[in-house]
Amino acid sequence: MTVHAPIAFVRRVLAVFALACGLAHAAAPATTMAAPATVQAPAATATAHFFNRDIVTFRSRFLGNPPERRARAAEDNIERIVEEPGVAKASYQMAPQGLIVLLDGQLVAVVTPGDLDTLEGQTMDQARAEILTHLNDAVQAAETARAPQRVLRGIGWMVIATLIALVVLWLFRFIAVRIRRQVDAYVKARLSKIASPNTRQVAMAFAASGRGLGRFIAWVFVIVVMEEWLRFCFSHFSYTQPWAGAMTEWMSGRLGRWGSAILHSIPGLITAFVILLAGRLVAQTISVTFQGVQHGRFQFIGIDSQLAEPTRKIVVVIIWLFAIAMAYPYLPGAGTDAFKGLSVFVGLMVSIGASSIVGQAAGGFTLLYSRTMAVGDVVRAGDVEGIVQQIGLFTTRIRTPMGVEVSFPNNVLLGDRLENLSRAADGPGMWLQAVVVIGYDEAWRQVTRLLLQAANATQGVQADPPPLVLQTALSDFGIEYRLRVRIADVQQRWPILSELHAQIQDAFNDANVQIMTPHYEGDPESAKVVPKARWEGRSP
Repeated sequence: MTVHAPIAFVRRVLAVFALACGLAHAAAPATTMAAPATVQAPAATATAHFFNRDIVTFRSRFLGNPPERRARAAEDNIERIVEEPGVAKASYQMAPQGLIVLLDGQLVAVVTPGDLDTLEGQTMDQARAEILTHLNDAVQAAETARAPQRVLRGIGWMVIATLIALVVLWLFRFIAVRIRRQVDAYVKARLSKIASPNTRQVAMAFAASGRGLGRFIAWVFVIVVMEEWLRFCFSHFSYTQPWAGAMTEWMSGRLGRWGSAILHSIPGLITAFVILLAGRLVAQTISVTFQGVQHGRFQFIGIDSQLAEPTRKIVVVIIWLFAIAMAYPYLPGAGTDAFKGLSVFVGLMVSIGASSIVGQAAGGFTLLYSRTMAVGDVVRAGDVEGIVQQIGLFTTRIRTPMGVEVSFPNNVLLGDRLENLSRAADGPGMWLQAVVVIGYDEAWRQVTRLLLQAANATQGVQADPPPLVLQTALSDFGIEYRLRVRIADVQQRWPILSELHAQIQDAFNDANVQIMTPHYEGDPESAKVVPKARWEGRSP
């Protein structure tokens, strides 16, 4: 027997004697003269640990000691017993006050019924099995950790795991760099073949998004490798083995919940996919139908080619709204409060911020369905006159004679005066007019003849209906004549009007009749006309 054996025997005797005294004191009946016991608030829980492992949790007072003091006393007892020679083994004894936990025959702690986890329905037998298992595992891990070969083996495995992790990360970086270079070269070659700047910007944005996704995947891979390396290293040291187990349990729990959530969401996703696919098929069918109406291949419920495109847009939007509303309940998380709150928030943002957009769209549909104008018509909106290029959902584009394209918001066109110069009751085409002011000293019959002569000499002016001259005002110093001519090609309006003005000047100059437009203050010394000899310019 070693020198520690008598000391251990004496400690055991003293511990058993102290425990017996404590139990006898606790079991002694109270006298009639005893003061009434005061009600104490339940003490906070405390857990006794040894070698980074939970041993037992105390939830009540015992012999006046709170749970925290009992936990620290149990830790001291375990530490003291394990330091003694030999391998200690946990055991127990049952007492009227509860469970007596022993280690190598020495007292560790007393577990009372108040220490049981009543919320989980824990019994004393369950608590005994768990405490003995935890205590034996902790003692065995502590004894194992003292062996030098165990520590050296753990260090060796840690070095090997570190080298493997570094090699894996280096290989991953090498492969990632090669793939990134090849992808960048491919993207650069494809971008060089794109001529449109807008398309090139969109392609560059997609390429940047792809690079960002690649970096995210790379960081996820690095984090997973580091987590597995750390968990492997923790598992080869007795003290850190609980950490490795906790990491494994955390990862397996997360993966299990994710997998379960994915499996439960598959039927709903399939249903939503089928609904959206059916909506897409119906929308494509509607689009093909209205495209046929637009190109004049057939008619559909009284809709002509002009209204086919806006009607198609309205019907397709309605179909997609119904499809999304039907598929929404089947989306994963659609019934959660977060998803509902996000839906309400998005709807509120759309309803507040999209009022002007909805007004613009309503204006566009009003312009189309009211047939106020069509693409190719010559219109005047305010002080802008030009040919309608496009009637969009939000704006209308008009090209002026100078080649300038002006965009009008649809609600502005509806709220302002809009003149359609291409619409006439006598068929396609439009009327042009030229206004001149001639003095009272010129015969109006001659002026009328000169204006009609100029109209007949202008290319593009129709003979049927014939040109018309009207006297629209008897001003202070002259008579206002308005020449109206009919043309068939609306697109040639400005060249024809320019030639008409030139023919009017030639006719009046040839007849030596002075044009007083636009202002007249008095008769000049000589008539302001150009002799025919100088029609081609002044002689040198």
